[in-house]
Amino acid sequence: MTREKFYLILLYILITGSLFSQVPVYKDFPVHEIEKQNFLRNSPYINSFYQSDTNINITYYKLDLNITYQPDYLTGIVSIQFATRVNSLKQVFFDLSNNMTVDSIIIQNTVQSFSHVMDKIHITLPSQLNNGSSEIIKIFYKGIPIPTGFGSFIFGSHNNGTSPAIWTLSEPFGASDWFPCKNSPADKADSSDVIVTCSNTLTAVSNGNLILETDNGNGTKTYGWHNSYTIAVYVISLAIADYAQYNSFFRYSLNDSMPIFNYIYPENLDGLKSQLDKTDNMLEFFSDVYGLYPFINEKYGHAEFGRIAGMEHQTISSMGIFNDNIMAHELAHQWFGDKITCRTWENIWLNEGFATYGEALYNEYIYGQTGYDEFIKYRMADAKRAVGSVYVQDVNSVAQIFSGDRSYAKGCVVLHMLRGVVGDQNFFDILKTYSADTNVAYKTAVTEDFKRVAESVSGMDLNYFFNEWIYGENYPRYIVDWTTEEINSAQYNATFNILQQQNTSPLFFTMPVQILISFQNKDTIVTVLNNSQYQSFTFTFGSKPLSFKIDPDNLILKEVRGENIIPVTFSLGQNYPNPFNPSTTIVYQLGRPSNVNFVIYDITGRKILTLLTDQIQREGVYKYEFNFANLSSGVYFYYFTATDTQNNNSYFEETKKMILIK
Repeated sequence: MTREKFYLILLYILITGSLFSQVPVYKDFPVHEIEKQNFLRNSPYINSFYQSDTNINITYYKLDLNITYQPDYLTGIVSIQFATRVNSLKQVFFDLSNNMTVDSIIIQNTVQSFSHVMDKIHITLPSQLNNGSSEIIKIFYKGIPIPTGFGSFIFGSHNNGTSPAIWTLSEPFGASDWFPCKNSPADKADSSDVIVTCSNTLTAVSNGNLILETDNGNGTKTYGWHNSYTIAVYVISLAIADYAQYNSFFRYSLNDSMPIFNYIYPENLDGLKSQLDKTDNMLEFFSDVYGLYPFINEKYGHAEFGRIAGMEHQTISSMGIFNDNIMAHELAHQWFGDKITCRTWENIWLNEGFATYGEALYNEYIYGQTGYDEFIKYRMADAKRAVGSVYVQDVNSVAQIFSGDRSYAKGCVVLHMLRGVVGDQNFFDILKTYSADTNVAYKTAVTEDFKRVAESVSGMDLNYFFNEWIYGENYPRYIVDWTTEEINSAQYNATFNILQQQNTSPLFFTMPVQILISFQNKDTIVTVLNNSQYQSFTFTFGSKPLSFKIDPDNLILKEVRGENIIPVTFSLGQNYPNPFNPSTTIVYQLGRPSNVNFVIYDITGRKILTLLTDQIQREGVYKYEFNFANLSSGVYFYYFTATDTQNNNSYFEETKKMILIK
């Protein structure tokens, strides 16, 4: 690309804002929608459009459920303990689908008046409560839950429909489909109990430790599960089936271990044992990376359920498919999602982006750098399809909250890019520090909490990074160009021009950008801070640069145009090393597509080896390593010819000497 052409392109982009595929602009939105979008983008602490009862703080849930199968029915008593956050509180409300029937509500052993409309239970308190006061409300209810979202409560089956399977998946808004609650991720209960009575042919599984298992003598059994850690309402779970149980242990010190409980459909257990056996190794790996498994006093495990997916229910992930990636994903969620929960659904990337990046780290652990690079490459392809900011704009839409391209893939890629910006040591220190930070551990977080930790650990100002990658849209589209200038026989200037297509928000991306520069006998990497839409960077080298590559390690989500446009004519480089034994490298340049021949002669002029014969190659720089182990020591000559395929009169030939010493 000539400099004149480059500047013409620059002028065109500055005027039209386009070169790559056209990106959406706000002119197509009505004015009120523009204001709403800008408000959301500039207000990272904004609450979701759904409003829970902010006058109370939940401290405890107890679900006492009786569940029958065919006929499908749920009868329950839910006790909710809360602390007030205001003075003179006269009324509270909880969320429960109107598909369920509330029979009565008891406070302080007294039946209270209530209304149940628009999926909310409004309850009048027997007396006013002041700030800090605590109260327990018991809600008696019944019905057949109508599932929403991903299947909040399902009466299903397995084993070709011959066996019952009942399961829940409440994320994001489905908890209130099957039990009364404060349906907000921002308010985590301090502890919980789930007590389930069901057929004695079935096993009921939930969060925490099994503290009760009673055969009632009437064809039913009662299971009691106690969770002693803080818990978000949407990860309170239930899975019921005729499970086969497969157990192991996570030994996290010489003297301590934690149980791993797997509840699997009997027909699938034998085929899954080898995969389930990987769990303890995964627990060890993630404990090394993030800090010790956060619910170490209880358990971890899996409960098979009827959705071909996974769900990070606290201490007991619900699984409908078992492979390395999904198991790593749900386990990583125990730290990022369960221990630290996104405070609002706008910040869901703190859950899903982190868990997806957990998959990347596990691939790196098992398969090395290649496994990590391949995983990131595919997530980048997904992330390029993301529409809008990683910070979710429409939390009324389940599909928008859980956009695979945005919340999962791009959220993962953001962490990959942060690792490139701060370096490995800082990055892994950031993950451990964030996981242990008392401001968010066993609590909730927003993006600014993670940013605060990242800046504190790295010592860097990362405001630009989070503004553009979390609250901004799209990704940089680079147009690159370069020129070389010979100063003298020992010095060359290389000038690199980087232009970004104008984006919506931000107008352009600020990022440290690596440039790989190749010379005849070595490569080098320089890093520049690209912080304007068009920049030039000039470097002086002791030998002639032959080619370059932007972001060689794929540290940035991007597109590049103009890369590997190589300012060459025809030339043949001296082999290196020289003398050599038995391998050496030869570099040559083609100014136009050519027919290439490459021959080796000995010192008497006898042709002894043909390396290339009539090979058609495009213009560019070529680097070959040749092994001459079959030749004896001595002086040799390599003879190179290149004929322009479009003009036979354009011809290049050159001979150079090399020495083989054995």
